[in-house]
Amino acid sequence: MKTKIVSLLLAFGLFINVGSAASANLGYASDYFYRGVQKSEESVQASLELEKSIAGLNASASVFTNQSVDSGADTYIVSGGASKSFADGLLDAYVGLNHIEDVVGSASSEVEVTVSIDSVLNPTLSAYRDLDDSLYTFELSLSHGIDLGFADLGLDALAGNTETSSADSRTYYVAGAELSKPLNDSASISVSSDYVDAEDIDREFVFSSALTLKF
Repeated sequence: MKTKIVSLLLAFGLFINVGSAASANLGYASDYFYRGVQKSEESVQASLELEKSIAGLNASASVFTNQSVDSGADTYIVSGGASKSFADGLLDAYVGLNHIEDVVGSASSEVEVTVSIDSVLNPTLSAYRDLDDSLYTFELSLSHGIDLGFADLGLDALAGNTETSSADSRTYYVAGAELSKPLNDSASISVSSDYVDAEDIDREFVFSSALTLKF
């Protein structure tokens, strides 16, 4: 997986040189949950995202890693896809491919289809299909931003259901708030708190902070 990450970072560098919008994120999280499953406790997280307009589409690619500080699995997620807006930007549709891999040996690839509406609460519906086991995940999320003057407050909520086998599934919920403040035109800092609940785990609060850079 490390070879894949290095190769993608080199490709991202080429994209940046031809005019892509890029952002990088480095942060800390008290816990890391993925679709209702706790992958690790205290973690350092990093990501790199790129966007570029190609033939009327908004192409994007990203690499995310969660590195456990003490206990748990290290996770890598590599994603790529394209989106297109309709109805004067009211509707946005995205199709992409995700590869998720844990250092302990678990890996999967999936197709993602996401539709979002630029309206009150910005409803977004996502569907994922695992390419190996033909399992599905569905998520519905809502979000709202508030300008506080000294900082921006983002509120979000998500409900999801993921098939763990052909006969079983897990339902999970996340609700959170993020406070972010620009440092300058290309950097910002944020702190956030999320409430995570699922059928087979104890309810948890996750706290995190991050530095975001735009290029």
